[in-house]
Amino acid sequence: MKAIEIGAKKTIVFYLHGLRGHALAQKNSLEHVVKNVGVTLVSLEMPGHGEESKIHHCMVPKYHRLVDSIVAEIRNWSVDAEQVILMGYSFGGALMTLAAQKLEQDKSFGPDVAGLVGISAAYSVSHNVPRWQLVLAGLIAPLSRLFYRHFPLGSRFLTIGEMNIELISPDLGVQQSIRNDPLTFKGRIPLNTSAQVYRASVVARDAVDTLACDVVLLHSEDDAIALPPTPTTFRKKIKLKMFKNLRHNCIDGATREAVYARRAITEFIVSKL
Repeated sequence: MKAIEIGAKKTIVFYLHGLRGHALAQKNSLEHVVKNVGVTLVSLEMPGHGEESKIHHCMVPKYHRLVDSIVAEIRNWSVDAEQVILMGYSFGGALMTLAAQKLEQDKSFGPDVAGLVGISAAYSVSHNVPRWQLVLAGLIAPLSRLFYRHFPLGSRFLTIGEMNIELISPDLGVQQSIRNDPLTFKGRIPLNTSAQVYRASVVARDAVDTLACDVVLLHSEDDAIALPPTPTTFRKKIKLKMFKNLRHNCIDGATREAVYARRAITEFIVSKL
């Protein structure tokens, strides 16, 4: 008796949310993206987010430690996979870029890194960044962590502002969904976390051009949080898909542009099977 498997490659898609979000924040859209595609979708959650955000207010470790944690989770989940596709939103997009780079460089990692999907990926801060800003971000991070852990009453002086939901999406339904989500953190965030976003985005902006895998980036022209790239920002191999009137969230909602964005991700995944 012989058994021969015929069909698509065993593929796992790993998704990482953005700052303030959580693993299930975009569950409906993600399910729609992979519906009937025949892949496994694993949604990761950053430390300090989700339920933890109620206590830790999205405090995260140094960005390279976050990347190490992401890579470790991907390795644990993909033992039997033939290939993986990494997908990240905003800050998660920058971190997944660095994870893809690390996995490609790791000769012991078995599955192929078939692709990277960046959704409103936070690369924009690397444009014309003075060196002193990077140094300042590095100094702020440990100071903010120190205050947060040992001087909680004083830590409010080293935080960034509350979430501006209107900058996330113009879709009133999406805005209301964010407001009603108890796991999406909307309060003030430690400056340490902001510094890690900043530093990760700078490194990720350079890293994305070095990836061997195919890359597709989805961005809205009116994104005021992660400034939209232009066709000349990245090398030609990277596919840039621009949308209109979606602001910082390209995949949630029922607008025609959001539907097109979700379809673009599905088509990219299917092309790798």
